[in-house]
Amino acid sequence: MSAIPFALAQRGASKVSVSKPTLAQGAAANTQASQFPVTATIERPTGGMILWYNGDFNGVNGLANEENTSTGEDSHVYDDFLVTDSGGWDVTAVFSDNLENTNVTGATWEIRQGISAGNCGILIGSGMTMTPVVTPTGRSAFGFTEYQIEVTGLAVHLPFSAGLYWLNVTPIGDGTGRSFDSITSGANCVGTPCGNDQNAFFSSSGPPPFGPSCSPVPEDFSMGVIGSGSGGGTPTPTPTPSPTATATATATATPTATVTAPPRSTPIPRPRPTPAPRP
Repeated sequence: MSAIPFALAQRGASKVSVSKPTLAQGAAANTQASQFPVTATIERPTGGMILWYNGDFNGVNGLANEENTSTGEDSHVYDDFLVTDSGGWDVTAVFSDNLENTNVTGATWEIRQGISAGNCGILIGSGMTMTPVVTPTGRSAFGFTEYQIEVTGLAVHLPFSAGLYWLNVTPIGDGTGRSFDSITSGANCVGTPCGNDQNAFFSSSGPPPFGPSCSPVPEDFSMGVIGSGSGGGTPTPTPTPSPTATATATATATPTATVTAPPRSTPIPRPRPTPAPRP
């Protein structure tokens, strides 16, 4: 299935109060995006470590990720990550980077496993806040400004798993404007996958083909996980056991031969002549 373009994501074009971005505007968008730093310093209110970050907006496109905006539809983008620390991760915050012109009044989040085409998998954790941390990233495109929407104050333990987790963080608007999760090529990514596996999914309250079930999207989207663990999805090194010394056999000394003196022969007495008698 081809990616859902930024323009096609705005299916309710007649309801949109802003000019409609099109794919033909890609070159202009790249020019506009290049006026901003590729990397923006984002303060982390939680003070946690970035365990996974899929990468910065690449200036190319985005996909509807919004609740209570001008379309009247709820749309959610999910992208995958791995927990590679053997002790798991303790998640304290999650975030997504979105190109938007709505006024953010809240945010929802979900972490799932087992997502496949037409199946949104198993819900691991979810929630909603009316006080997300909204931070401009310093990037923009298509006439939209990119904001990082961060949900803090979480206490979610994700066990180590060979299977993938999927994250979604959706801004809640004020009934106006739009919000689109930024597409990334993995610049400044952290963890695994690193903005390079094109294994995202899209779910919408709108009609098929994109709603209501999860539809595969061969793109990567800017979002991440904050908390504690080994950090950056780096597995804890397995210590290499110290080699056990092999005992060297001790040579047994060869006994020194004792020299035995040969027995002395018993001397044989010499016969002495008997003297002749005198007359």
